[in-house]
Amino acid sequence: MESAKKSPVYVPPDLTLRLLRLLLGISGFLFLFYTVGHYLTGWPFPTPIDLLRIASAVVLGGLLGLIFSRFWPLPPKPGLERIFRIFFLLLPALLLGYALQVFLGANQALSIILPLSAWLGSGLIIRLPEEGQKAPEKSAK
Repeated sequence: MESAKKSPVYVPPDLTLRLLRLLLGISGFLFLFYTVGHYLTGWPFPTPIDLLRIASAVVLGGLLGLIFSRFWPLPPKPGLERIFRIFFLLLPALLLGYALQVFLGANQALSIILPLSAWLGSGLIIRLPEEGQKAPEKSAK
């Protein structure tokens, strides 16, 4: 019989719930940011269409980051690979954000919102350390 090969990637069992919480948190923060910006700096008050634009940028960015992390999971240790990984993720995300901002005619910074949520969404799937390497420290919950 074949033995089950252990996957070198850690995918959380509740990945959908984690992604949903992340996207709702980013959207909630941005909704609050633009609402407070209206009262403090005189920005136009965010309409439901504006909130839909922001939410769509957050969802597209989060899904882009999740898909990217399926192909290139987050390395277990900080280093040069993480820098290259961020670079290769953020270039298409910035271009997609600019295109979204132009096509939707948005006043919001969708070109920055989309890469931010892509970057945060790409950290959900982590590559495990290879045999003989020390495991990364777990963060406090």
